[in-house]
Amino acid sequence: MPTAREGVHERLHHRYSAGTLPSPASLRGFQTAMSTLPEPKVAVATTPANRSPGSPPTIAPDIVARDRPAVPADAPTSPAADDDALQPARRPIKTTVNCYEFFERVFPQCGFLDLTEGIYRGDPTVPYAQAQQNQINWLLDQVGCGPGSRILDIGCGNGTLVEAAVRRGATAIGITISPAQVRRCRQRGLDVRLIDYRDLGDVWRGRFDGVIANGSIEHFVQPEDVLAGRDDAVYRQLFAICRHVLKPGTQGRMATTVIHRHEGTPRIRNEDLLKSPWRFRWGSPEFHYALLQRGFGGFYPEPGQLARCAGPYFDLVLEVDGTQDYHFTSEQWMTEALDKLLSWKSGTRILPRLLAYALRHPRHAATMLTCLFVAESWQRQFRGENPPTRLLRHVWQAKP
Repeated sequence: MPTAREGVHERLHHRYSAGTLPSPASLRGFQTAMSTLPEPKVAVATTPANRSPGSPPTIAPDIVARDRPAVPADAPTSPAADDDALQPARRPIKTTVNCYEFFERVFPQCGFLDLTEGIYRGDPTVPYAQAQQNQINWLLDQVGCGPGSRILDIGCGNGTLVEAAVRRGATAIGITISPAQVRRCRQRGLDVRLIDYRDLGDVWRGRFDGVIANGSIEHFVQPEDVLAGRDDAVYRQLFAICRHVLKPGTQGRMATTVIHRHEGTPRIRNEDLLKSPWRFRWGSPEFHYALLQRGFGGFYPEPGQLARCAGPYFDLVLEVDGTQDYHFTSEQWMTEALDKLLSWKSGTRILPRLLAYALRHPRHAATMLTCLFVAESWQRQFRGENPPTRLLRHVWQAKP
């Protein structure tokens, strides 16, 4: 395995032995105690569907979106896609917002502005910044980003891709449901809006030459959607909206990076999808899945599911397996983050920010710390000769 991973394990083992890190048993007790505390309510702000793409965003985390998700008027629909039940519960969306607020407290202080895989081309010694730039360049190239083009980044994070598109001479707009990410992006002069992709209404029709969703689609379907049989409807709606915002004709392209399940992914029974991770044996596939779901929010598509749902709107023209890239990236994230957290110089800056988050969201903070630094559930999904998940990069050509 890579040296980075061995380094993480050695440091964790040393600190377990020294008693400076909690054991799995004590963490289970801590999580049980935290589960008795009330979780503060977090409202999700969205931009009204009738706001012009040229107007400034409203950063208002106390506004709760009540508008129904916007579906293009001329898009084919199904009864499931037109059902009010298609709107996911606000709790899973809150989980995603909380996830990125947690990241904001830790990873930018460690030198990682956006958390998405790089492109290493099989060489784990490629510097992290270069690997990230390789990925950004690849995505922008696939949608033909250049001078005068208009690019929409769905789930834009802290705006590294939006910034790169602007440097190419493009007009780039990013959307996110994270108020913290909007604040950071706008401080850097980037055009980033606090809006859910489902609220991209008619004023956004035909505005863009290319759409990118780099690591955001995993959050769009929730376990509740899977149990209700509406996961396909959610993906169909996504592709309908993306086709809706692209310019008419067949020149528009969409590029996505999405973690997938596959034939080697451990199967989780439907009745276990919504259970707490602490209901399962430590280290079991169900335990790792539940930690990921409770920490990040979302659900992974199966092979071919996106292509099937995109069919009325896009042709899949390219598929690239980037699982090894995500493995290299994740190991580097967690090695560097652990070093920074345990360093006196940087830890004294990060830990107060992390503590402030934990006081507001104790259960989520405990879940994320366990998922990333103790059980290593995030990293494990990309490890081994046949990892439990697969990262696929897709390029989609718009249909007329």
